[in-house]
Amino acid sequence: MRDPQILLITSSGGSGHLIAAKAIKEALEMGEKPKTVMEQDVSQDWLGALFGKIFISIWNTSQIKGWIFMQEIQSFIHPLFSIFLTPSIFFHCFRLLMNYNFERVIDNQVLGTKAIINAVRLYNWLKKKNLIVEKVLTDLPTDYTAHFFTEIKSLNRFERTSIEIYAQAPLLYGEMAEIFWKRKTGLSLSQIHIVYPPLRKAFFTPPIDPKAPLEIPLSIENEVAKLRLIKASQIHMNPPLFEEGRAKVFIHPLDLVFTIMLGSHPSKGALHDYIDGFFRLVKSKEGPIVHVFILSQTGKWIEKRLVDDLVSQIMSHPLAPKRLRFYPISRQDDTVVSKLFNRSNATITRSSGITTMELIQSSLGDVWIHQETPRSILGLRHHGMVLWEYGNALYLNQKKGARFVSPQFFEQAFRHYFAQSKDVVVPFQNAPDLSMGY
Repeated sequence: MRDPQILLITSSGGSGHLIAAKAIKEALEMGEKPKTVMEQDVSQDWLGALFGKIFISIWNTSQIKGWIFMQEIQSFIHPLFSIFLTPSIFFHCFRLLMNYNFERVIDNQVLGTKAIINAVRLYNWLKKKNLIVEKVLTDLPTDYTAHFFTEIKSLNRFERTSIEIYAQAPLLYGEMAEIFWKRKTGLSLSQIHIVYPPLRKAFFTPPIDPKAPLEIPLSIENEVAKLRLIKASQIHMNPPLFEEGRAKVFIHPLDLVFTIMLGSHPSKGALHDYIDGFFRLVKSKEGPIVHVFILSQTGKWIEKRLVDDLVSQIMSHPLAPKRLRFYPISRQDDTVVSKLFNRSNATITRSSGITTMELIQSSLGDVWIHQETPRSILGLRHHGMVLWEYGNALYLNQKKGARFVSPQFFEQAFRHYFAQSKDVVVPFQNAPDLSMGY
């Protein structure tokens, strides 16, 4: 086996950085000139098993519980946190640089940017090399992308010579791009590269024709996942067709399709409320079949409790119209997710960076951005999402006309999808342009 040629640095906590890292790694290893890539997870490989698990657990739990304030506090203390982690990140990065003859260093996460850069600078000085840190942004560049930009802006003039940024075009409101990047990062425009988003291969394939029948081959990890789908189908008695580790769902041109994907660790309460909302909206036995796909790409210790609770909730409505069909699923590959985004009449999503990029690339229907119910703590009030996701939401609004929704106003927002004439059913509220794409 060849020694690794590229060091790819990513991080757990959510799934966006890991998904982007997988896409980058596949592109490098399967390109015209294949490269060998060593992937390192800062949270798991460099922070120590116990501390890394605690960090990941706090972050993921705050998402599951919908604790917006906790996520914002973690973002606020990020600069102090990075200082505390600097020795460990610097040591691990420098050790790998000295042990392997890397050609490139690619970093797509937010922790320890300064430490990684200084490890590269010391290596360059000792080995007479000229490596730089290629920073890939997994959020859209807006005025709210503080967790990426804060540490980059704090670099001194020597450190800034060892970093270049790879990102999408920024969200501008009359401002020149050069001024935006200088203001947010302190870097010159020559150090900024506007590139395609770091997405999995299926999101760059041509969109499907919504007027044609479609088969969605859901991934089934094990017999337990299969049993969940069978149980959820008891209210309509039309289970998917199970073949070769897949659950095939057949969708006809006039069917209505909805996807709910609230991040890698979705809020249990929000999912519960959205499911109840669909039951209240779909009461008539007549009309098109309504498919509701609920994606929960969580860790195994959370997944069982969450998905099983959703299945129990669905089964508690045995008298629901048989045209209403729920599919609580997890860990779907890029082919399935891209098909769902293509075909869904509406997608409810959190505006995390990678999901936002995937929707911009492949969604043909309406996009609704999930907000947690606003709450106040000690007189402080949040507005349903963390600041960087609010920036992504603004980007998604400009590119796709996305709108905000919360469980509180779900029925009011979605009622029009089910108010079509009985004689004419229009699956898509906005007719898709099948030639769209990059």
